[in-house]
Amino acid sequence: MDPISQLFAAYLEMVSSNIVASYEDAANTRVVSQRLVYEDTAIGFQHQLWRIREQSVCADIKQDVTQYAYCTRKAKRMFSSLCQQLSRRDDLNQQGRRLSTMYCNASLSYKPMIAHIGEPSLRSEQQRAQKRCNELILKAMQDKSPEVQQQKAAACAKANG
Repeated sequence: MDPISQLFAAYLEMVSSNIVASYEDAANTRVVSQRLVYEDTAIGFQHQLWRIREQSVCADIKQDVTQYAYCTRKAKRMFSSLCQQLSRRDDLNQQGRRLSTMYCNASLSYKPMIAHIGEPSLRSEQQRAQKRCNELILKAMQDKSPEVQQQKAAACAKANG
């Protein structure tokens, strides 16, 4: 291929790449990952086609139920706050209006996980005695000393007696 043809081919490649990238950005066809900090909480999520992928919100901390629930509640408030802030602005370009619509839709449709893990209710004397017996059975499996064996026997006699 002669140098002029190579130059022309490179130019066409560059122009078509820019057009495709511009279209992908405008249509939001690629999955976009974001991490925003809201009220001192980092909230990660993904969006595509101007819709927030609900399963991706706070997905990085899903193993810790308490933190995950906290994060998803914050995310819901963040979506509402961003919706309100962006909706008030008159100077938004087309992409800004799409972001505003995306956050407003999320503020209406996103359902955070509601979880509260509290202290267990009070136990009866019998339940506490059974728990103590079980704890000492485990301890006696590891520690064969006569003292632990006697403690186990006494606790289990009380629990079963």
